[in-house]
Amino acid sequence: MFTSLRSLKRVVALGGGTALLASGGVLGLAIQPAAAMPVQTDTTPAAATGGSGASLPYSEVQAESSATNGSVIGPSYAQGQLADEASGRKAVTLSGNGSGQYVTFTTPVATNSIDFRYSIPDSSDGSVYNAPLSLYVNGTKQSDFSLTNAYSWYYGSYPFTNTPSSGGQHHFFDEVHRLFDTTYPAGTTFKLQVDSGDSASSYTIDFADFEQVGAAQSQPAGSVSVTDKGADSSGVADSTSAFNAAIAAAGSGGTVWIPPGTYNIPGHIAVNNVTVAGAGMWYSTVTGAAPGFYGNSAPSPSTNVHLQNFAIFGNVQERDDSAQVNGIGGAMSSSTVSNIWIEHDKVGAWMDGPMDGLTFSGMRIRDTTADGINFHGGVTNSKVTNSDIRNTGDDGIATWADSSLGADANDTISNNTVQLQMLANGIAIYGGHDNTVSGNLVQDTGINQGGGITVAQRFTSTPVGTTTVSGNTLVRDGDLDPNWQFGVGALWFDGSQGAITGPVNVSDTLIEQSPYEAVQWVEGTISGVSLNNVTINGTGTFALQEQTGGAATLTGVTATGVGASSPVYNCEGGNFTVTDGGGNSGVDGTPFCGPWPTPAS
Repeated sequence: MFTSLRSLKRVVALGGGTALLASGGVLGLAIQPAAAMPVQTDTTPAAATGGSGASLPYSEVQAESSATNGSVIGPSYAQGQLADEASGRKAVTLSGNGSGQYVTFTTPVATNSIDFRYSIPDSSDGSVYNAPLSLYVNGTKQSDFSLTNAYSWYYGSYPFTNTPSSGGQHHFFDEVHRLFDTTYPAGTTFKLQVDSGDSASSYTIDFADFEQVGAAQSQPAGSVSVTDKGADSSGVADSTSAFNAAIAAAGSGGTVWIPPGTYNIPGHIAVNNVTVAGAGMWYSTVTGAAPGFYGNSAPSPSTNVHLQNFAIFGNVQERDDSAQVNGIGGAMSSSTVSNIWIEHDKVGAWMDGPMDGLTFSGMRIRDTTADGINFHGGVTNSKVTNSDIRNTGDDGIATWADSSLGADANDTISNNTVQLQMLANGIAIYGGHDNTVSGNLVQDTGINQGGGITVAQRFTSTPVGTTTVSGNTLVRDGDLDPNWQFGVGALWFDGSQGAITGPVNVSDTLIEQSPYEAVQWVEGTISGVSLNNVTINGTGTFALQEQTGGAATLTGVTATGVGASSPVYNCEGGNFTVTDGGGNSGVDGTPFCGPWPTPAS
């Protein structure tokens, strides 16, 4: 049974008080020396190396770093502005209606494809329209791109509307891509230009990705082709019955083949003990109103399902949490989902447990109305790895240990690149135990609400047990929470529905350019958090924001470029204690307790 996604609407009453400075304390709190640990004299430990994220097959070129006669916008962290939702918080706006303005990308690699991120203005009533944009390759005119407002511009508060009069506009950007029949060498120019007939009032371009896409894969021996069962590779006719017939013909443990082409699948395809393989995510495309591949419902999950090498492109234009309109869903144990490109569904993959042993790898999930991937309740020994997830409407990757379904446990979120989450977080651990978040790059997330990586006792989750957060890099994560009216941390811990004792072990973490604070503890009581070798480079406000009772241990935590007058916010006094494990620097001084400061630019 589907359980609705959750809102991040929150109201917090902050208690007043005076921060206490322990005599001789390093961090300006009630600090206790670590037990049986010698005093550290080296206050400049080696900087954390963090994580580099997924191994991506494309090279990205930013519009603001490219030749243009348009207007560079940003940087900005002001919600409701285009620049705030752009990569690096900068982009280029071209005047519309045949202005002749352009941005020219020079590819650093050989490429036979382009994917670019853009925004065009919404219509006055939120209705869908399309607008062309001209493309030139090395000065030679190509066929126009068709851009649309269909999957962008949401308004109001959760769960949002498409009605401009509601105000609170956000989720401005979408993407479009093209595969060429020619490989262009490094140094080729790709110019996007507003020619006569390019009718949008403006075009904002964020970046372009260039990838050398390999040849289409061949049909596996012994597989059953969907076209042999009547599927229409032109995408016109409904191919649902043909896909189902191919699955039946393949039999238990068999393989279904999706040849190059586009296939109209308006709804769900049920899968169990079967492999569904395509010719590659650039070649075999399943499309429709809300296409998806679903396992059986728990507690009898599908098993031995393998989905690989194709794309799922939906047509979901609003967020309806009562609707099952996700790219991958249901329950699948001892299964794999690999090299699947998902766009314009509500969620990339929403997995309702219990289930065990599910691995996602090589995923490319973009432009969803809600989460990228969510392990929802009783999902164990499962992984999300080496995947690329951006511009989701909710958490990029989440484990939600819903107590009605059971604890998510022994799950791993590793070596992913997670970017541009509009609501919630890049990566979230809601309850559960023995889960690991490692090697990820989390960038420009929590733009309208939320942060970078969170470990939280929320949404009726099972207790937070042992959790490992190691080797991650967080860049420009977190923003002003519209309900709390204070910033959310790049790395944050929330005990709103129960005390967190963990242990939560954070190590080798690099936090850079935080719009507000770098690390935050908020709501309830949070103890058992240890920060070991954490490097903070640049914050808008504080290095550490302590807003609840509890305790933490800091070892080798360094901060530079802190925007506030003190690196620590604390109105809890001795209710929040920090054990100094040594090797800390830049996080000492009298804690600040007072009105929230304006973030340093």
